[in-house]
Amino acid sequence: MKNGKNIIEILDNRYSAYLEEEGKWLNEGFRNIFIEKEAKRENLKIPVYLMLPKEIRACVDQLLSGEGSLISAVS
Repeated sequence: MKNGKNIIEILDNRYSAYLEEEGKWLNEGFRNIFIEKEAKRENLKIPVYLMLPKEIRACVDQLLSGEGSLISAVS
């Protein structure tokens, strides 16, 4: 799924500092918050998602909701 890959890339890029410091437990980045590494709401690993900071959870929700384009989510 191209959009799913884009969502993971957006999260990895936007929160790269988090991944390098506090988010080392995610190992491979934000693909680890999804089952089968596919960014779809039904694939979201809820226990892992809930371990993320509130700001990042809000961004994940926005990206998965489909509201707005992915381009606006990057800015």
